[in-house]
Amino acid sequence: MKSLKFRKATVADVVPLSGLIQCTIRVSNAKHYDQKSIDMLCAIFEPEPLTERIENEAILLCFASANLVGTAGLKGHYLRSLFVDPAFQGQGLGKVLTARIEEEARQRAIPEMMLHSSLTAREFYAALGYEFVELQSYPEGPFVLMRKPLNVRP
Repeated sequence: MKSLKFRKATVADVVPLSGLIQCTIRVSNAKHYDQKSIDMLCAIFEPEPLTERIENEAILLCFASANLVGTAGLKGHYLRSLFVDPAFQGQGLGKVLTARIEEEARQRAIPEMMLHSSLTAREFYAALGYEFVELQSYPEGPFVLMRKPLNVRP
C-alpha cells in the first residue's frame, strides 16, 4: 500500500468527503441494497448534513498522495462511517482506520465500541472482533448492530 497520511476532517473537506462516501456506497453496497436504499444512504452524506457531522464528531481522513481514500469516525462509543475508496478495498486500509478509531476510543476510556454495519461489511467487522448484537431495520434498509469490548488502559 502506498504511503498513507492521516488527519482529522475539517469543514473544508466536506465536498471530497461526501464524494468518497457516496461513491463507496454506490459501488460497494449495490449487491446488498436496492437503489432506493442506496439513494437514501447517499442523501445522509450530502455536504450539508456531513458538515454537521464534521463539526460534532471525530472524523479521521486517510490520504494516499493527495487523494482522499478512506474515512472513519467516532461519536460517543460508536464507530461511524467507515468508508474506503473501492479501488483501495481489500488492501488493509479499513483495518488501519478501524484500529485508529479504536485507539482514539481507548484514549477516551471508552470500554466498548458499537457500530451499525451494512450487510456488505458485516463479515469485515466480525473478522476484527465485532460481535453480532441484532439486525435492525431503518428506512435506508437493514443494518447489523455490532459491538466489541476494548481493553481500556487505566
